[in-house]
Amino acid sequence: MAKTTSKVMRGVAVVAVGAAVSLSVPSAATAQGAHQRCGRVTVDKKAPVIGRASVFVKASQRRIWKLHTSIDKWDTWIPEITPAHKRTPGPLRRGSVFDWSPQNMKVTSTVMRVEPLRCTAWGAPVNGIDGVHLFTFKKVRGGVIVTTEESWAGKTVEADVPSFQTLLQTGLDDWVKRIKDTAEGA
Repeated sequence: MAKTTSKVMRGVAVVAVGAAVSLSVPSAATAQGAHQRCGRVTVDKKAPVIGRASVFVKASQRRIWKLHTSIDKWDTWIPEITPAHKRTPGPLRRGSVFDWSPQNMKVTSTVMRVEPLRCTAWGAPVNGIDGVHLFTFKKVRGGVIVTTEESWAGKTVEADVPSFQTLLQTGLDDWVKRIKDTAEGA
């Protein structure tokens, strides 16, 4: 009887944790009005495709920030987006420009906002897609919550919203997993 009760309680715990995680990061559809912000910059709230991913990282905010803003070193932890190269010298700031290749697209992004250790926002048009991409870094007890949110708009996206939604969400989920694994692994 004790074994059965223990198994049931573990199952209940797994379901409860799964529900808490699912409820803690709202989907794009339920997040209307609750989008991430970097200063006054948000994703395009009217875009047909909006994705969000969040993760708790047990590492210092400075370490995570350095991983995120060292664009020329992204290939060390996300080799699929090679090459990633910041064209603008100096620290990442408003107006900085960088090239990268997410999801096999050649992209030139322009930084719209940077608040050191707190958030970044950049945008880029590519292949008929207008993208706005935000990252926020919230220091909490024991680590940092990293959240990324991105919107895609344009006729290319409107032609196949479900496929683009899946593509974007998969990429964002992978990105936060990799930043967690990299930051916690050092």
